[in-house]
Amino acid sequence: MLEDEDSDRIEKICPVCKKEASKRCSRCAMVYYCCVEHQQQDWKVHKTTCQPFKIFSNEQYGRFLVATRDIKAGEIVLKESPLVHGPAQITGPVCVGCLQGLEEKKYLDCERCGWPVCKRSCQDSPSHQAECKFTIARGSKISIQHFYVPHPTYQCLMPVRCLLLAESDPARWETLLKLESHEEERRGSEQWRNDREGVAKLIPRFFKCENKWDEDEILRVVGIIQVNGHEVPMTEPSSVAIYNMASMLEHSCRPNLAKSFTNRGEVVMWAPNPIRRGDRLSICYTDVLWTTGNRLEHLQQTKMFRCECERCSDRTEYETYFSAVRCSGFQKDSKCKGYLLPVDNAQWTGEWQCLRCSKEVSGATVCQILERARMDLEAMEKHREDHCNRYMKHYSKWLTANHQYMVDVKISLSQVIGGKNPEAIKKIPYEKLMNKIKICQDLIALFEKICPAEARAFGATRFELHAALAELGRRSTEANNPAAAAVQLEDSLYNANECIRMLLHEPSMLMESKICAQARINANTLKALLGIKE
Repeated sequence: MLEDEDSDRIEKICPVCKKEASKRCSRCAMVYYCCVEHQQQDWKVHKTTCQPFKIFSNEQYGRFLVATRDIKAGEIVLKESPLVHGPAQITGPVCVGCLQGLEEKKYLDCERCGWPVCKRSCQDSPSHQAECKFTIARGSKISIQHFYVPHPTYQCLMPVRCLLLAESDPARWETLLKLESHEEERRGSEQWRNDREGVAKLIPRFFKCENKWDEDEILRVVGIIQVNGHEVPMTEPSSVAIYNMASMLEHSCRPNLAKSFTNRGEVVMWAPNPIRRGDRLSICYTDVLWTTGNRLEHLQQTKMFRCECERCSDRTEYETYFSAVRCSGFQKDSKCKGYLLPVDNAQWTGEWQCLRCSKEVSGATVCQILERARMDLEAMEKHREDHCNRYMKHYSKWLTANHQYMVDVKISLSQVIGGKNPEAIKKIPYEKLMNKIKICQDLIALFEKICPAEARAFGATRFELHAALAELGRRSTEANNPAAAAVQLEDSLYNANECIRMLLHEPSMLMESKICAQARINANTLKALLGIKE
């Protein structure tokens, strides 16, 4: 499609006839044509670069992407195949073909090189061929004897796949080398020392290729993997893939893009909410549902930079107090209803101060409580409603209602209450049903403030809210209250549709895709009940 050019923009040149053109490609808004016929004629050439963004660069951020037009909610911004895909650095043995985890004594060896595979056809996977030949050249087959995590040999496999691109696919290799490695920033760190011993020194010794690559070359590739690798949840355990264009998306702890994958391993970046022309496109390099302190620490250790995004710069995180603790929990006999946050936003292990009474508490004291809360959270049985309620009651003395750990438990509760099977929700008491609805509504309100593009969390919570409202509508119908039932069922349908919208791009093998499919079935049932025609 063509769009008329704005009057304040300079005239462009049609790439077909080289004449002045005032109509632009509606997808990328970067190329101009004089007519539809010339756009169609040029499509074979233009489609390879037709994207709704442009690459920019500066010294502070390196390369980044900026929207060249308004992007609609739900629109796919980027779909891209990986430059290289392989096992995570910390993993037990996985099939070198499909990257699925293997069980001891339940696998096959590649007949040529010995690397483990789950079935015979996996040894012929294109991704395995280069390393297969490379392993054969060492003079003896690989023999995996132990199935513990991490397996030392597997630490080397992804770096080897990258390094071998120089011979098997030089163009892809050159593209890979343009990605950031932060090799100087990483040098000397604990992770760098571990990589030097466990990867850079092991590869030449294990594969008997002492003169093929030097330490710095291997460590540079390891840095590229760690800085640019995307966790791909299509296998168990998750694998890692590196993408070219997706690596240029800048980080934000409140990003405007959601990330998903296709069944073929392509990454899909899409916009859950509208994005304005000129906005920078972003994803989150860490977990948006971690506290600021945890996010900052993880980004510094793995990506070698300190985040200064809008969310991290606001200690209150849009007045949600997601990372705060209660002042009263740290002061004996105190009735202060204020919240404690670090005095220095750059030092989350330093002094904390109450925003209301200004009382200070040492970072060590706060960290001690938070560490105990974290350990208890990991140890508890989240599928048990009583355990969740007990945790929330106990830690409500110290943690805010929106604190990361409390939110983690609320997410579990939203799924556990009436969630054992489709009939279970019909049997729970009214008070529990209303509690489920409130928990879901509170979570959605929180997500909208701190992570409006977190599609999976939104989708799963919308589904639970939809189910609870549908049950509430059913009970209102039985109570002969059709007016209330209609409102509740309409609200349920809205949440079912929002669930579908948020989980639409999830691959079929993930649970979120199954939730999306069930939401579609339920939405059709609700439309029939409400008399809504397609």
